[in-house]
Amino acid sequence: MWESSTPSNKLGINSMVLRKRTFAIALVAAVAATGMIVAPSNAATSASKIVTIWSGAQSAKDDEQTPIIAAWAKTQGITINVVYKKDTRQEFIKAVPEGKGPDLMVGAHDWTGTIVGSGTIVPIVIGSLKTQFSKDMLSGFTIGGKLYGMPIYSENIALIWNKRDGKDPKGMSVADLIASKPGLAMPIQKAATNGDPYHMSAFASSFGLTQYTRDNSGWTKKLGYGLDGSTQYANWLVANGPKLVATDGWDKSACHIQSGGYAISGPWMYNHVQDTISGCAAKPLTKDQVGIASIPSAGGKAVHQFSGVYGYWQSVKVSGQPNALNVGRVLRYVGSADFQLAYQAKANNIPANKVAASRVSDANLAAFAAAGNGAYPMAAWVFQDTVWAKLGQAEKALYEGTYTGDPGDFLRKAVAALQATIDAA
Repeated sequence: MWESSTPSNKLGINSMVLRKRTFAIALVAAVAATGMIVAPSNAATSASKIVTIWSGAQSAKDDEQTPIIAAWAKTQGITINVVYKKDTRQEFIKAVPEGKGPDLMVGAHDWTGTIVGSGTIVPIVIGSLKTQFSKDMLSGFTIGGKLYGMPIYSENIALIWNKRDGKDPKGMSVADLIASKPGLAMPIQKAATNGDPYHMSAFASSFGLTQYTRDNSGWTKKLGYGLDGSTQYANWLVANGPKLVATDGWDKSACHIQSGGYAISGPWMYNHVQDTISGCAAKPLTKDQVGIASIPSAGGKAVHQFSGVYGYWQSVKVSGQPNALNVGRVLRYVGSADFQLAYQAKANNIPANKVAASRVSDANLAAFAAAGNGAYPMAAWVFQDTVWAKLGQAEKALYEGTYTGDPGDFLRKAVAALQATIDAA
């Protein structure tokens, strides 16, 4: 799930921890076999042979990407220096104007607008490799017609269930799932102060609401939550929010599934339910015991949850530097089918590269992709952080019962105030 401006996230199970960051730096221990080093980028080794990557993984133990990159780079005479950051995006925006920071950074595509606005990244040119990506995979990294990021994998949410102990949700409504025992886990982490409009998008869209309205070019800058359906959605949140199973932390969500319940989550949870969860009485599920299904409609209309794409951006400080050629080689490698298939085998994700995606045989990942057929890529406007926060706060007030007045009016007023902020930006 993403270190994204979205409220909850991902890089395999790594993406789950990505959103919950504090400012700190941890350098990885040397891994000689892969060519990774613990050294600042001004190490005595020839700078032209070192490519520094900032990762949002918590530590080397959680990093499934960089060892693959480093092993390949070693064969090319390149050394990968990986630095693990707690808040990669904000640290990057602060460091690059000072001539510091990495050559490459990895994160969720909806950062792109903010990072482009900061002037810290440059467009990339990937040549014929571009044909190996769909328009949707590239769109989140494209601003003003220019491509800024290299996509590596995509993800969307779906309904996850326990084939070992649970009932097949085929034909079940959202109401049926909520009424089941042990029930439907709330698609939000209980402690999230700004709610979780990323996960709630599945419910909202089934009432005809999208975060923004859409035209032939994709997202507009006009919010869509104040349109027809807002009253029905707001009333649904008030009535059903308290009935959903609230979880606080990904471990509890995974335990809920292992115990026979249902949850709305992404591929990161598919991985996590196969782990032993501390304090959970239920046993881990095997891959074959995990079920993936489409999310039923709560409001009667088609579900259009969000999809996200992770990728790499190149720092503006690389331009004109002796190391630019090697940085470009690493960037093209992470976009290749070879890398993305190798990473998929470790992280159980859906490669962004079409060639790699066509070679994935995991039936559950195929089910995730099928569940996301109607998904919309997250918007990447420069004001996206504010939109996530304010919409999430409004939804949270409705399902926690802290709103004032009529639910529909409360939601529309919150959206109108947010729209005024966007228009003034």
